[in-house]
Amino acid sequence: MRHTPRHVSRKGHSTLTKVIRPKRIVMGVAFVLLGLVVALTAIFGVSAIRMYWEANRFISAGENLANAALGCGSKTSISKSADELVDSSRKLNNELNKPQWTWVRDHTAYGNDITAARTMLQSVNNLVEGPFTDMVNLSKDLSGFSMKDKTVDLSSLSNMPKIVHQARTDIQRETATLRSLKQPKIHQVASAVSAGADGLEAVDHMLDSYDELVNLFPELLGENGERTYLLTVQNPAELRSAGGMVGNYAVVTANKGVVDIGDFKTTLGFKNPTRAFDSAGEEEARLYGVQVWNWPQTTTVNPDYQRAAVTFKNLWQYQDAKNKKREVAGVIMVDPVFLQAMVGATGNVTLEDGTVLNGTNTVKFFERDLYVDHPNFNEQNAYTSKAAKLVMNHILQNAKPSNLSALLKALKETTSSSHLKIWMQQQSEFDALVQTGLINENAAGELPGDETTPVSGVYLNETQASKLDWYMQSEVKVTRSCGDTVAAMQDRISDKVSFAPRSTVTGNVDESQLGDEYTVEFTMKNTLTKKQVSQLPKFVTGSTDPGTMSYRMFFMAPTNGEITSIAYNQGDFIANTILNKRHFVAVKIPVEPESSVTVAYTVRVPKTAKSALNVVNTPLLNEQGIQTGSNGAVVDNCTASSNGQQQDSSQSASAAPSASSSSSASSSSTSSDSASKSSASKSSPTTSSGGSDDPLSSIKDMKNKLSCPVDVKSMMG
Repeated sequence: MRHTPRHVSRKGHSTLTKVIRPKRIVMGVAFVLLGLVVALTAIFGVSAIRMYWEANRFISAGENLANAALGCGSKTSISKSADELVDSSRKLNNELNKPQWTWVRDHTAYGNDITAARTMLQSVNNLVEGPFTDMVNLSKDLSGFSMKDKTVDLSSLSNMPKIVHQARTDIQRETATLRSLKQPKIHQVASAVSAGADGLEAVDHMLDSYDELVNLFPELLGENGERTYLLTVQNPAELRSAGGMVGNYAVVTANKGVVDIGDFKTTLGFKNPTRAFDSAGEEEARLYGVQVWNWPQTTTVNPDYQRAAVTFKNLWQYQDAKNKKREVAGVIMVDPVFLQAMVGATGNVTLEDGTVLNGTNTVKFFERDLYVDHPNFNEQNAYTSKAAKLVMNHILQNAKPSNLSALLKALKETTSSSHLKIWMQQQSEFDALVQTGLINENAAGELPGDETTPVSGVYLNETQASKLDWYMQSEVKVTRSCGDTVAAMQDRISDKVSFAPRSTVTGNVDESQLGDEYTVEFTMKNTLTKKQVSQLPKFVTGSTDPGTMSYRMFFMAPTNGEITSIAYNQGDFIANTILNKRHFVAVKIPVEPESSVTVAYTVRVPKTAKSALNVVNTPLLNEQGIQTGSNGAVVDNCTASSNGQQQDSSQSASAAPSASSSSSASSSSTSSDSASKSSASKSSPTTSSGGSDDPLSSIKDMKNKLSCPVDVKSMMG
């Protein structure tokens, strides 16, 4: 049988065999190899691109959630970020578990890397599918609440303790799994595993800090019986030491997770008691006057919010037999700065007359525009109550996962600056709130400073029945005395005050324990013009000397310090006394329209002081922003302190006007209580500076690793 064409000789066939067949073989092999390369590239390349895409989704979602959880602010809603995290985690885990990556694990030097990456993704997936999903579902349950018949159903929070306990168990298990992995070869994989384990440990520590509060949720929400809270609104347009006059309040009750928010009412018409409710009130009245316990509007004449809240609670219970039988679990006080921050976080509010409030104009509306647009006093009072109710309802109705990040950020800032203050009947409940890190200890509103951090207070109280104090601006200058100079013994202690200083030494302070002397000049400027006085309603300008601010001022020495003299050109000297181991001097000073008045005083800090004197004043809300004191600025031309301490160079600078950087009364400004230490610092170590015995050190560690804004890629190197 022939195997070659008849026209080809055997010799020709041989030539073809030698020349053509090898080329075909080589080309065939080449095409096969090329096909294999293309196939392998496609298999691994497409898979790698998918994982790269999902990894970026996962990292972005994680960053957004971390920023939200830490109150840093987030561009994406929590619910959307949560869904992205769940979806990307599943897809990443599924992709890396495909056969081609198993082949890489078994046949290359990168076996440990594949194993580490798979283990890490499986750990993440376990957490995402388990406790994380439970928490997301809980947040979705809460996101649908609304104000129905003035109630909010938060009963879902009763499941929180169980969810958090399971989350911590799962997190600890997965952390141990990651720690047991062999060292990966690729640096980025090793960094990712290490960062993942560190992050899980930090989250576990953070959840540990939430443990007390989470376990308290059922109690706070009335699981074991109805709880009553008083929500009060203070108005800095009529200044009081602790911020402003208490103008409106609402009764909030919680029973089995259902929270009922009553209507806001005016504090006008409260029945007045004939005597103080306790011995502390009697003692306080010697300095502040009987107004400190006699009227609800003046309870905040006391700069110590913890005492002001107790007195307001007592006054409310005094009103009728029904109130008296109700145990008040807490008193929460807010001001327009807090309301503005919450409106900024939850969206604009439209009032009944069409006025739109937002995150920049709410303060000015409540402090100025309201009185210009509604000149009738009774009508203005009713309008204010309705407006406060609308704003609070709006905030509660829009407190959803989509804006939770902004809400948490606003909450941190306003408690830090004491525009939201909290008194709890049970100190442990307040401590639990602070321990989360979302509520700052300054929310206690206690008197600032301690033996090592000297803080002097200047507290203003408007005695003219008016709404003048939006027009008040201040400037504070603090100067340290050098060498043997004793400013209190000079003929004048300020170029702005022509009268000689009056000695305020009480003899109750051991002078051998006193250190440096400082001179404080507090200047008040009434920006109200005489033309405005003639145009504004009388309830704004006041009826006695219209437009003239009449301040009862309380000057407080630092802890274990003393005010040694005071000087002013016009006014009345009222008191010079010790209250709760703090030295106070009280004067009454008028400030007429278009004028400036300075009160100067000298003060000595204790020898134990480790920093220069800081001066805080009642927060002044005005066109410039929020003015709160010296912010630590000191004019210091001395080479060293008189007690041998060298002052921090950052504090040795010319003092500037005590205005915040925001012209819109930003909620992030520091208030007069910014240096205060909460009750938690006295009864528990939650405010210590760190270390292994500090319960908050884990949160501080986490914030060092996850600082605002969170950047996961930089953590992974």
